[in-house]
Amino acid sequence: MDTVLVTGGTGHLGRDLVRLLKPAHRVRVLSRSRGDDPDVEWVRGDLATGAGVAEAVAGVRTVVHAATRSPAARRGYLLPTDFVRTPPDVDVHGTRRLLDEAARAGVGHFAYVSVVGADRPRLPYLRVKREAERLVRAGGVPWSVLRATQFHWLADRMLSGAARLPVLPVPADLDVQPVDSADFAGYVADRVVAGPGGRCDDFGGPDVLSFGALVAQWQRFRARSARTVRLPVPARAARAARGLTCPWGHRGTTTWSAWLQANPPR
Repeated sequence: MDTVLVTGGTGHLGRDLVRLLKPAHRVRVLSRSRGDDPDVEWVRGDLATGAGVAEAVAGVRTVVHAATRSPAARRGYLLPTDFVRTPPDVDVHGTRRLLDEAARAGVGHFAYVSVVGADRPRLPYLRVKREAERLVRAGGVPWSVLRATQFHWLADRMLSGAARLPVLPVPADLDVQPVDSADFAGYVADRVVAGPGGRCDDFGGPDVLSFGALVAQWQRFRARSARTVRLPVPARAARAARGLTCPWGHRGTTTWSAWLQANPPR
């Protein structure tokens, strides 16, 4: 059994990926705190500082780099600063450290989890993901780049945060294609088996929706009656939003409404 290192293994995607990998691989997780799964080898470390990275990659066949740092995703809402800058310590500096150690250790496959639209970045977060992809391509380790659209859980969290406002602004005509992170985890696990694939096909949800439909379904399943106001969408913004979807790519099977029904608010 080959050993697979997963960064971000305690997050939404990481937990599903670890579960799928365990039957056929030895799974190691680099994390700032030890988890409680006895079937996983836990290495305490931090990509932002480099602690534990060399130990984590030792003897590893495949690295799945799913760790990321988005303050907006963590807090569940956007601030003006999110449109100006985002921290590069994990996504850029951490990726560089991990690649360097992976090359020294002779890792055979470096699979990087990225975001659809990273090649046309309009936001700082997308720009750091693009830079990380560039590092992966130039890192000297056989690689795959695996992009996904916005995860269901993140859309749910962001809408829950926005619904606290007196009025919920809705750019109703923007295109969105949310995806279940569990569906994407299956795609990533398949790529681990397949080996390095370079720039792999993007992965999105089964449906491309208008943002207005996304919000309407969320309100119905979350029983939230927040007052909404329809925002006009400039043509440039509409074109940019289409760049965050991938109707031509691989698609998951879990719709937004099905995910909402299966995941009641906590």
